[in-house]
Amino acid sequence: MKIINFSKSFLAIGKTQKSTEAQEFKKYIGLAGSYVLAVNPDKKKLEEIYGHEVQNDPEYILEDEERGKGFKVEFIVKTDPTTNNGIEVISRATFRLFPTPNYNRDKSKVRIIDNYGNSTWMATEDAKAGKVALDKSGNPARIDTKYRIAFVGEADLLDFLRKYLFNKDSFRMINGIWTKQADAEDVHIWFVDPKKLLAGNISEVQEALNMQPNNKIKLLYGVSSKDGKTYQNVCAAYDMMLRNNSGAGALPNLEKNLVSAKQSGMYATVDYQVCELKEWDVKPTNLDKPANDTGDMPFDAPSADNGGMPWD
Repeated sequence: MKIINFSKSFLAIGKTQKSTEAQEFKKYIGLAGSYVLAVNPDKKKLEEIYGHEVQNDPEYILEDEERGKGFKVEFIVKTDPTTNNGIEVISRATFRLFPTPNYNRDKSKVRIIDNYGNSTWMATEDAKAGKVALDKSGNPARIDTKYRIAFVGEADLLDFLRKYLFNKDSFRMINGIWTKQADAEDVHIWFVDPKKLLAGNISEVQEALNMQPNNKIKLLYGVSSKDGKTYQNVCAAYDMMLRNNSGAGALPNLEKNLVSAKQSGMYATVDYQVCELKEWDVKPTNLDKPANDTGDMPFDAPSADNGGMPWD
């Protein structure tokens, strides 16, 4: 009879740990008035905001194969629980900037912007020729006749800042025509030194926030899915953000912009809904493209260009 001795250990075991349950954080979707807590904070500031240790130093420099070196402007935002069903969420509104003209994919259109933060898409040749921008009806678009070609990310970032800082717009619809207001200069906004910003200096952005540190802006919160995990998102695209004093009348247009963006292929993995802020339902959401296009904005991803920027 052969006897097998089981008295010896065949395992090398280090320090054991007590098993714990997976920690799940609630996610939220909807429109919410939000404060800005910081812009491009360092590791220490992030730990102060979140109340726990942050593993790595935040990185704000970007590298893109087509657009080259860029820079990320990231606002840490927090919902106001007093106006959002008692919900307090801390998230990030991120803007990615590159020193290239903001063309659509085939460069047939380019984004233009004026000194009041108004932006629209225009045929590239018409924009370079300085022609008047027109809407779908053939009337002057909601933008000043003195405009420039925007760099990638500029229109989105300025839209965030103008809606955070100002309660009114520079244009008003009068008899079906967008009309520049007499006091438009009160709400002018542009970057004095875009080269400095694109190199990583956020002093102009910080100065703007310091002018109204207690202001709020209404942001669209959503949930994205990747590799079986879910993440809290904030929509940081032009005309997808609202002033804090915007009422229910602004919601249909926001919904229209969201539908148009989804049809164009944006937010395929993000669940955004125009509604009061609420806890996200983990049940699958239909993210198919809408059947009807209600917008005229070419949401194609911008591409690199060999041409110069207006400040060159």
